[in-house]
Amino acid sequence: MTSTSTRPALLGTPVSSPERPIWMQVRGLRKTFGQSVVLDDVDLEVRAGEIHALVGQNGSGKSTLIKILSGLYPADGGTVTISGKPLTNPVRPPELRAHGLAFVHQNLGLVDECSVVENIRLGQFSARRVSRRIDWRADRSAAAQTLAGMHSYIDPARLVSTLTPAEKGIVAVGRALQGLVPGTGCIVFDESTRAIPREVLPDFYAIVRKLAASGTAIIIVSHRLDEVLAVADRVTVLRDGSVVAGGRPTVDLTESSLAHLMLGRELTTVVEHRPAPAHPDGAAGARSAPVLRARKLALGPLQDLDLDLVRGEVVGVTGATGSGYSEVPFALSGADPVTTGRLEINNQRFDLPVRNPRDIIDAGVALAPEDRASAGLALDLPAQHNLSLPRTRSRGRFMLFARWQTSDFHRAVALLGIVPAEPNLNCASFSGGNQQKLMLAKWLLNEPQVLVLHEPTQAVDVGARADILRAIRAAAAQGVAIVIASSESQDLAAVCDRVVVFRNGSKYQELTNNLTPSAITEATYSTATTEATPQSRPRTDEEHKP
Repeated sequence: MTSTSTRPALLGTPVSSPERPIWMQVRGLRKTFGQSVVLDDVDLEVRAGEIHALVGQNGSGKSTLIKILSGLYPADGGTVTISGKPLTNPVRPPELRAHGLAFVHQNLGLVDECSVVENIRLGQFSARRVSRRIDWRADRSAAAQTLAGMHSYIDPARLVSTLTPAEKGIVAVGRALQGLVPGTGCIVFDESTRAIPREVLPDFYAIVRKLAASGTAIIIVSHRLDEVLAVADRVTVLRDGSVVAGGRPTVDLTESSLAHLMLGRELTTVVEHRPAPAHPDGAAGARSAPVLRARKLALGPLQDLDLDLVRGEVVGVTGATGSGYSEVPFALSGADPVTTGRLEINNQRFDLPVRNPRDIIDAGVALAPEDRASAGLALDLPAQHNLSLPRTRSRGRFMLFARWQTSDFHRAVALLGIVPAEPNLNCASFSGGNQQKLMLAKWLLNEPQVLVLHEPTQAVDVGARADILRAIRAAAAQGVAIVIASSESQDLAAVCDRVVVFRNGSKYQELTNNLTPSAITEATYSTATTEATPQSRPRTDEEHKP
């Protein structure tokens, strides 16, 4: 399918053209881990002054390709040339700096305890000729000059911990620009927009487009197909370690056609229909008894939250950064020790904070947090041990050799399509999307009465996202009450019975009808800012489905 719609004014017109020189050329790149072929004869061309997106499912080889380009992994075969000059294998950091190849990673890679100037100049500090001490005056001047070049005047002496999320994004980009001759080089944004709130993404996109317009090549690795189509000039799609579409102009693609390229098949709908809301009325018209009542919950910006949940409903919570919605999962689960208020779970009362959060888990509440790496999974343990952790106490101490663990793992594989189906493989060896599935399965197999999810589809591909959302609706159909705290309006529209929008720490609006992505986005940002994700062309309702 094609579209002749133009890009929004925010982004300007595409700057790439066949006349622009090829800045980087990858030919026949190959990488294996043991018997597994991760990259197979991969080709990639990136032109000066273009924004080139790299997409694919989790496990398609994107991360491995970026790690080879950054020198973290050596390639088993193939070549990488920049401006016609071949790079060594593995690539050495001095080569990256000499060619102007810089990276902005998923978490932005900033050190909160250090100043702006320390973060920007990290690894490139100036030194006095005699004493070899850091020349802070020169470094402050260099940092200020870099920021001014992006029309930002953040005080270089400020601690990064005091910056807004938008300012942190600017500092991360500024560090990547250090030593880059204006209009040259290449910056790789590896899922960087994950760390930038949606309401300030337009500013980030504007910086990226300005860099490309100056002649700098840009590579964006992203799972967000709307972002790819709105921002990138061309896209390369990886599937199972191979290129299935190389340098395809985004103007010729839609979200549906791009998803088809990634998956090799049509993406089916998450749910055929949304059941009638279980709240406030039950199926017979009488009010259902809440399985959970929250009263006067307070945590950080979240204040005086009252919320009732009934069996089988899916409630979404969302809002802008700082609105309090991100604190809801930790307050409802009693996971944060500074939460105050009261929870009633099946007539059991808990005054918060509780002495032992395990008491709330035993009452039937499970939390799957956003940060799977440090709070959701034990990455150094096998997958089957991770899945069994919530149930080891009830199943007995001799867990390491129990058959039920392997059985639970294969149940999770069937439920969520986890790959590879290797129960003894450490979680760290699974792709991000499959780690996310493992964390969700860990709690679904525990048969909770209330499941609280924090950004359940963050940093997963379109196929994994559909699997996760289907599992959420299936759990609700079994009677589990589910809360989803998410900034993804499409996900909320797809699976929720109602959506509560937060502003200034309180419930601002509750949506029960007209649960569309645009309605949720409008309620979230209408009086504060414009919609964060630029749209390059109108989307149909079908394209909004996972």
